[in-house]
Amino acid sequence: MQTVDVVFLARHDISRPLESDTPGPWAMEIQPGHHGGQLLTAEVLGRESAFIFLSECLRAVAEGPHQGMAMARFVIPLQNGTIIRSDIVPFRLGDAFWVDKAESFANPLQVFPGEPLSLSTASLTDIFHASAGAALLGSAVLEPCSKSGRQCTIRVPPEIESNFKDKLSIPWISKERIPRRRLLLVGSSNQDPAGGGWTQYARRAAVALGIDLIFIDKEDGWLARGNYTSWYDALLPAPSSWWADPSADELVRLVEEYKIKNTEAKIDGIATFVEALQVPVSVAAARLGLPHEQPSAFERATNKYKLGLFQNRPAFLASSAEEVLALIEYPENRLAFPLIVKPSFGLNSEGVTRVDNASELEDAIQVARSSGRSKNDVGDRVLVERYCEGPEVDVNMVLIDGEVIFNEICDDFPKGADVDDAEANATFGRATSPVRRRNFQETNMVFPSALPDDELTTLRTAVKDTIQRLGFKNGVMHVEARISQSKCSYQSTCGIVDLKPRRRDIPAVPDVVGEVQENTDVPSAWIIEINPRPPGLFASQTPGSVYGIDYWGVSLLLGTGDKARASVLSQPFAAGAQNHTVLVMIRAEFDPACEGIFDSDDVCADLLKRHPELRQYIGRNGCLLKRGQKIPHPSGGRNTFVAYINVFSRKSRQEALEIARQVRDEIRYKIR
Repeated sequence: MQTVDVVFLARHDISRPLESDTPGPWAMEIQPGHHGGQLLTAEVLGRESAFIFLSECLRAVAEGPHQGMAMARFVIPLQNGTIIRSDIVPFRLGDAFWVDKAESFANPLQVFPGEPLSLSTASLTDIFHASAGAALLGSAVLEPCSKSGRQCTIRVPPEIESNFKDKLSIPWISKERIPRRRLLLVGSSNQDPAGGGWTQYARRAAVALGIDLIFIDKEDGWLARGNYTSWYDALLPAPSSWWADPSADELVRLVEEYKIKNTEAKIDGIATFVEALQVPVSVAAARLGLPHEQPSAFERATNKYKLGLFQNRPAFLASSAEEVLALIEYPENRLAFPLIVKPSFGLNSEGVTRVDNASELEDAIQVARSSGRSKNDVGDRVLVERYCEGPEVDVNMVLIDGEVIFNEICDDFPKGADVDDAEANATFGRATSPVRRRNFQETNMVFPSALPDDELTTLRTAVKDTIQRLGFKNGVMHVEARISQSKCSYQSTCGIVDLKPRRRDIPAVPDVVGEVQENTDVPSAWIIEINPRPPGLFASQTPGSVYGIDYWGVSLLLGTGDKARASVLSQPFAAGAQNHTVLVMIRAEFDPACEGIFDSDDVCADLLKRHPELRQYIGRNGCLLKRGQKIPHPSGGRNTFVAYINVFSRKSRQEALEIARQVRDEIRYKIR
């Protein structure tokens, strides 16, 4: 690829450029050194995004610390072919340490000629037209400009050059022409975009990849109610009765009817990211001759009870405390307190409770029953299994043709049910309620994991083997697991909780049930859940910043059978994780006597307004609740997040955790 570094300099004899936030269409006149004046508009530059980027460059000239100077790097492909993802430049460069802003100038599936630009004759407009995208360099990384007459030379530090090559090391121009594809997506996220729902991320990826979406969704869902017609080619409503008992027959009928009415609209795939729909969607895909995984693989993976049995782990269904106590009486069941009680079919850790004694059983069963999804073969029974002591992790894998193309592991910090009161206060930063102490709602997720290499290898091997034995060949797999008998444990030092080598005077908790005691010397993987989809909610976005991987985009490509692009876009940054990131999740905690009405504005904006010094450490973030919104109390098993904030450090994991603790302590919200 060719890079063109453009230096913007202010001239005192020219009036200050217009502010970028001026409403309505506007134009800008700039005077390059040897081309005379140019009147630039979005139409002249080819895209509105190009004009906005230019205005940001000029704003940096006028307002940046190096007042009067800014620099942008433009990226021009030198291979003739199709861009595999139109936003690849900002997606891979956007969170680099040297970038203030990155933007794409490419159209989806745009074909580039692959010809270098002659800088001796090129105008700024030519540079914009030839580029796939550009990055505005942060003022902090620029060295002072060396001027000679009207010429200006800025040296780009070698660490920036190295990082640039690292981020764009993948073959992002395809020699082959790539046709537009059309994917049927069954179901949408429970939350709309304002609430952090995943559908917005899937749609954003679809646009950049040149994939047209057709939704099969609820008749009264947020997609149908809101102004989202630009998101899809068609919205096919499935009757409300189907969602209670989804079948492949109805899906096939809807697709066949659409094909009859739209004879020229080729369907390349059908997919869903809703676990309850994955079996019927897989069956329908097979009947329609579209790419699919085996229905039996989804059947075992999405049923937590069947998954436990598949792994030869003690797992039981029960409908009362008496039934659970009867199961505990038999040593061969290998069941003892503490227990986990949860729905066989559920999501977001809702209805999952740790039970330490018989008196807590009935409440836990009711919570699991009320929050889980009913199935004919389960009825009102809930899943009961042993609680595994040991650090919890998320293992995310990309599988193509049965082989693991990419994987990463992050630490899922202790939940309320994992710690005692003193540890909880150190972890969460606030007094711990009884409800919080029992549930498994996420707190912090830290990328990458700090577990020892041998334990990470154990996890990868166990997860890969289980996924392959289930029968999966292709897909993004989000796996929750623990490492039993780990050499590490969570410990608090100066108020900061993190994984540390286990102290010799505190042995690992032996896995003892009845008369059976398993080997306490060898760490082993305990797979809790296998979700054949990207990570839920906002957790899917952090790997994009840390590794350069978009799980939604890869999933959509595999859904249409485009394994070539999926394979390329599953390649991480060449140097691996680019920073230490803590995904801080702020949970809704309030007194049960309250109405449950959120009574605050954007808590993330409020945080950065009060503490602007934190901005340099804050990545993607969002407030998920609106003032006046009613939310359920967590005692009913429903988990509600107020906000999420990605805190990163390029220095150390310790620094990231320290800042994350400060962020959690400084978040302010009110629920009345």
